[in-house]
Amino acid sequence: MDTINVLVSSFAGLSLPRTLALPVPADTSIATFTSLLSTYLPPHADNLLLSTTTHRIDTTSTSSLQSLLSDNDCSTLLPLHLSARLLGGKGGFGSQLRAAGGRMSSRKNRNRNPDQINGSNRNLDGRRLRTITEAKSLAEYLALKPEMDKKEREERRQRWEAVVEAAERKEEELKKGNRNARLDGEWVEAKEEAEQKTRDAVLAAMKAGLIEADTPVLVRTGSESSAAEGEGSDAQPEASSSASSDNDDVQAAKPTPAASRTFHGWDDEDDEFMSDEEEDEDAPVEYEGKGKAKA
Repeated sequence: MDTINVLVSSFAGLSLPRTLALPVPADTSIATFTSLLSTYLPPHADNLLLSTTTHRIDTTSTSSLQSLLSDNDCSTLLPLHLSARLLGGKGGFGSQLRAAGGRMSSRKNRNRNPDQINGSNRNLDGRRLRTITEAKSLAEYLALKPEMDKKEREERRQRWEAVVEAAERKEEELKKGNRNARLDGEWVEAKEEAEQKTRDAVLAAMKAGLIEADTPVLVRTGSESSAAEGEGSDAQPEASSSASSDNDDVQAAKPTPAASRTFHGWDDEDDEFMSDEEEDEDAPVEYEGKGKAKA
């Protein structure tokens, strides 16, 4: 075997055919063939790779091209593949995740306290700095907690005292009958709403026929009840003096219930007797004696 036909497959951009055929002597070394191949390539193509169908070829090797053929192969054709190097690159999906995680951690640490950033570090005793910081914060809180509880109890006592004083003040104003005492707005609104609901309920009952139109319905509003209470508080001495006379008048004006009527000399036997007489009167009369008899 004196000559070997080397078939070099290339790629676009090298100004070469898709497959370049180079006949060379069989004892030509790989380095010599690489120098020969570089004469066909452009000047800037110096980082190309040469490989067979199974493995990569060392372009500086002094072995002959015949060694690239298998021992059992009697062919004189040697297919080679010419490819370009891939310099660098963004890496795989894992490297992208690591890069994104690094950016997120740096952004998170940018807004954190330096003590929190270094909290996972350890001191000379082997304890983490985060644990030491939390222990100090807990000790400060426990030292201030009794004072905070005392202050909270004092504020709560003051609030209850203010509520009690307001209730006592309002009660005194009501006892004295102070007309200038202002009423609570919420109470007034609730009173008016209750009055309106009462009126609506009475009207609905009258429309439904539950209450007759002639029946007098007494609906006392909140203002009337409050006025009545005010008059009652002003005229309390007079009411106590005339309470007995009013009670007597009310008792005298009360209608006595009608006495149940009983009929003497009338019982169930008389009812039976009367029913028998009525049956006898309804029965047909039979004539006996003189006269024409029935045929």
